[in-house]
Amino acid sequence: MRINRRQFLQKSGRSVMSLALASQFLNSKVAKAQDKKGPHQYVIVQGHHDIWEFNDRFALNDPSQNSPLRDFLLPRLLDGGVDVIIMPAGGDSVDQRGGSDKLFEGSMRVLDMILTEIEKTNGKVSLIKSVKDIPKVPNPDHLKIFLDIEGGGPIQIDPEPGYHRDRRLALLRNFFRLGVRGMQLTHHARNQLADGFWEGKMAGRLSKFGVEVVEEMNRLGMMIGVSHLSANGIYHVAEITKHPIVSTHTNPQKFINTPRQHMDDEIKAIASTGGIVGIRYIEQKTSYEMLVDEIEYMVNLVGLKHVGVGWLGHDVGHPAVGYIPGYSKEPPPGGVEAQTMYQHWDNFLNLLVKRGYTENDIALILGGNYLRIWKEILPAV
Repeated sequence: MRINRRQFLQKSGRSVMSLALASQFLNSKVAKAQDKKGPHQYVIVQGHHDIWEFNDRFALNDPSQNSPLRDFLLPRLLDGGVDVIIMPAGGDSVDQRGGSDKLFEGSMRVLDMILTEIEKTNGKVSLIKSVKDIPKVPNPDHLKIFLDIEGGGPIQIDPEPGYHRDRRLALLRNFFRLGVRGMQLTHHARNQLADGFWEGKMAGRLSKFGVEVVEEMNRLGMMIGVSHLSANGIYHVAEITKHPIVSTHTNPQKFINTPRQHMDDEIKAIASTGGIVGIRYIEQKTSYEMLVDEIEYMVNLVGLKHVGVGWLGHDVGHPAVGYIPGYSKEPPPGGVEAQTMYQHWDNFLNLLVKRGYTENDIALILGGNYLRIWKEILPAV
């Protein structure tokens, strides 16, 4: 069918307008994608990173695996946008002591291992020991480690010591001098400080020695951890501490009904000190959607300033405890464990965006709340 000049111009105009609208839409989508911040645009603090991969790679007795931080873990953390990890340098369990059955000596060996691994990185990894070490902006080329002890067993004393209180706290102070800036008061079980949740959810409060430890940690400028403590222990710490306390890797009991998780009153007690509860991925029990549900629940319960991220699961570079790619014979796990650390944080961040959290909200959840606490409690220099 033939068309006249006017019809041609009208049709051409509509086509040009359609192309312009389509172009505008595409440009808008590109702009939004560019505007959306990714993991590398936030200061990310991972609230708990065990030494499992160190143990597994050293156990291979292969020289190519003898620098697990520099050669394997560090590149993956930096790729994922992680700026700080809180890492236990010893503690109450044998795994945290690299297989040693000696509380103090085993923890000292693990501390030495971490410090030696840091030295191998040629300045790419450093410790957070004072306020001046706290990152202010994301740094894609540098990782900071906040050293923790997972359970106070390594600083225990004789049951009936005859020396002055100051001497009773000597081991705690020496860990502090070596760069340790936090301690979980217990792991699962009872030690001389307090009862872990294995002794019963409503087991005992702190011992006299445990009270002394909390007071000394406040004085030194150390972060007090209560992730594995009994509920009564948490309430006791909240009563006596002068600084915020943290549960770096625990979920609300409303979502996972086990004694290891926190009841609402425990979460409220931690928040009352200005502290944080960091959610934790658990294989076959949680999804990232569920973890965001947990964050939303705690935000409604105690407020945005009291939530953080403890652990988003194993990644493809170390997909399970005891599994090293290229050495383990069984098929690797799937799901979250088959993803990179970047995928972990990017997927989690996207879910927060979908729930309507602002960039400022997300900055607090991913790390800002820890930074606030460290600015409050750590030594100035």
